[in-house]
Amino acid sequence: MKIACIGIGAVGSIIARELKVTTLHVDLYSRTGSASFTVYENDEYTTYEYPVDPVDEARNKVYDIIFIAAKATALKYLREIIPEMSHDGTEVVLCQNGMGYDHWFENGVPSVVYISGQKKEDHIEHFRDSRLIIQNEKYRYIDSLIKLIEAEEDIRLEILKVNDFEKLRYEKLLINLGVNTMTALSQNTARIFQDADVVALTRRLLKEGQAVINRRSHVISDDFIDESVKLFKSYPDHMGTSMYYDVMNETVTEYAFIQKYFYDNKGKLDTPVLDVIYTLLKGYAIGREKS
Repeated sequence: MKIACIGIGAVGSIIARELKVTTLHVDLYSRTGSASFTVYENDEYTTYEYPVDPVDEARNKVYDIIFIAAKATALKYLREIIPEMSHDGTEVVLCQNGMGYDHWFENGVPSVVYISGQKKEDHIEHFRDSRLIIQNEKYRYIDSLIKLIEAEEDIRLEILKVNDFEKLRYEKLLINLGVNTMTALSQNTARIFQDADVVALTRRLLKEGQAVINRRSHVISDDFIDESVKLFKSYPDHMGTSMYYDVMNETVTEYAFIQKYFYDNKGKLDTPVLDVIYTLLKGYAIGREKS
């Protein structure tokens, strides 16, 4: 079984280092490539001497599983490359925030990603979790990988198959709506959730997002709003989000797959907070969006 991992950032680096523990053929790719990557966790830096090739060099190298851990904003480019890396049965695991890109990939396997970290100039800081959640279906190659991972005590990556995947995916989407929005627009880290006014506004945004989701799926309970707020408060004060780092670095964000997704699916619902934050992030995106 041959595996490729594309995107060696906050998410992809953790997936990559765990897959590299196995005896499987695993190739790593990123936009520019590198000789190695470094992860900081538990107050320690560890450099993994695994070569990361430029993704353009992956063309015509065929894989059984492809993990795409690049940001959702890179998917339009990658969907031109992935067919050249695939055979008819290749399973493409999508490890992005947001929704709206599933149909871009044949044999795409969307996942709910619980890997928290940030990419800095010379290393990745890993905060918590190493878990991917996917729909409980039969997979030719992923099922074999799961068995291998579960049999190896040294592998910390979890790939969980669940029956209520749609519900969990919408819950993660709602979490992203709350935490990414507030950190990006405030240009501040998770410390903002110690402020009562920020929490109150976040709760209003989550309630509006809940209404949008339940308009179509009826899956998000009121209890989940309370759980989400508690989760945000539990984050380390210095922890940022992908959208926070994008704004701070003045790069393109994934708003089209999170905030815009909610806005486009709200119908006639009254969503004053969502309307404002969507418009502000749209304004930020003008001139920064990639074709």
